[in-house]
Amino acid sequence: SERSLALVEGMGRLLGARDGTGPDDDPMLRSLRAESRAEGIAKGEAKGRAEGRAKMVRELLRARGIGLSEGFLADPSTLAELTESAIVAAALACDGEQDFLLRLGRR
Repeated sequence: SERSLALVEGMGRLLGARDGTGPDDDPMLRSLRAESRAEGIAKGEAKGRAEGRAKMVRELLRARGIGLSEGFLADPSTLAELTESAIVAAALACDGEQDFLLRLGRR
């Protein structure tokens, strides 16, 4: 229960303070926290990569004189699992937003 968990957590903090230890002194907890941090970093990198790809596509299409709507690639995660070469090829061959998305199998 939440109450039991709070009691156990409180006891752990008291004992840790008494002995000068913390969560990272427990090998299992240290490993789980490191894994969680690594997952968070990976998610952040993937998000940044998708946003960078969306910016690249917008710039390519604008340079080609293709007008873009405000909402075009508002969710850059649609590009996340695609290769950059596929994205660039679609951006160079398309004649507009919808054509670009269709070339990538998106809607």
